[in-house]
Amino acid sequence: MVKASDFLIALDDGHGIGTAGKRTPYIQSLGRQIRENEFNEKVTFFLKVELERCGFRTILTAPTDEDTPLKSRTDLANSKRANALVSNHFNAFDGKFDGPGKDAEGHSLHIYFNDDQDRRLAESIANYLKEGTRQVYRGIIEQNLHMTREFNGPAVLVENGFMDNEREALLMINEEFQRESAREQARGICDFFGVPYVAAGSVVVPPEAGISKDVIGKRVESIYRGAEGLDFYSKPTFRDTYRAGTLKYGYGFPEIIRKLKVEGAYMYEVKNSRGHVYYVTAAPKFVKVEGIGQSTGGSSPPPSSGPVAIGEITVVGVANAAIIQDRPDRLTSKDLGTIAKGMTIPITGSLKGKNSGSGYWEVIYNGRRAYITGEFGRYKAY
Repeated sequence: MVKASDFLIALDDGHGIGTAGKRTPYIQSLGRQIRENEFNEKVTFFLKVELERCGFRTILTAPTDEDTPLKSRTDLANSKRANALVSNHFNAFDGKFDGPGKDAEGHSLHIYFNDDQDRRLAESIANYLKEGTRQVYRGIIEQNLHMTREFNGPAVLVENGFMDNEREALLMINEEFQRESAREQARGICDFFGVPYVAAGSVVVPPEAGISKDVIGKRVESIYRGAEGLDFYSKPTFRDTYRAGTLKYGYGFPEIIRKLKVEGAYMYEVKNSRGHVYYVTAAPKFVKVEGIGQSTGGSSPPPSSGPVAIGEITVVGVANAAIIQDRPDRLTSKDLGTIAKGMTIPITGSLKGKNSGSGYWEVIYNGRRAYITGEFGRYKAY
């Protein structure tokens, strides 16, 4: 009987975060442009999570923010004898917003000429892409593309929309759309290989006998103050491979499903506000449960006054660190500090400001509003 673990899937997030030209036009409502890899990287990560939950093995062909050469990507996938390759992109037409009804739109799947395996994989994925967010379906297109030509197996390059269509451009940083796209691709890959799709929340780990049930249905939140945040996971494990994100101090999940014994420690299986299931440590020095006393680390929750975060940014596109400014004008601002490349910081929003073509992120720094140049942050919603 065929098993998902028999197959290795190569996952490719098209282009690097700083690749020239691979970004939307300036978006007034955001006060910045969106880089193509902001979508490509996230949907590829979510696809990795989806496939591994179903039992597949995966490999990332471009695991860093750099623009990995195409040959390096396919050489790696071929050397590992991957059984299929999926490359995620966001399309572009003329590089400008022409207005509703005038811009190119829709998603498409790209394969090599006369390749039956490519086409069968594309058809399997297309069946589900057409069921999701309403978009024009542009079909399966045969092209002479390196990723599909040079990979030794079924390969599909997915163009998930158009960066120069403002409605679709905003989908690029919509986490629900990113997750939906990954889920649809995963279901198509499962169909192609003839293995069952395992939906989120279907992982069953028997709870240890005697564990208290008084936490079920309660809210859990982070009391960890470290700048890097508290990790949470897509599977009941503490392995970095399944790390799904981080929680800032005072943020958490509205519902605990159960408490589990995992790898010699305890975790909470939790749901977020959208119903997605995750796993987070149950250690009382890192988290608190609403209405349950904590033996250690019982810090008070953050005050309700002051700036309220809507998400966070990860610092990108800098050599070492981004400068935190006291106002959205890099020519007249005072430097308040720096935040290292790869670190995250909560944001309250974004604005155009002055003297920056990419606008500014309004961040929370030492409890006050501050600003970081737009091009140096990659956004993630809470």
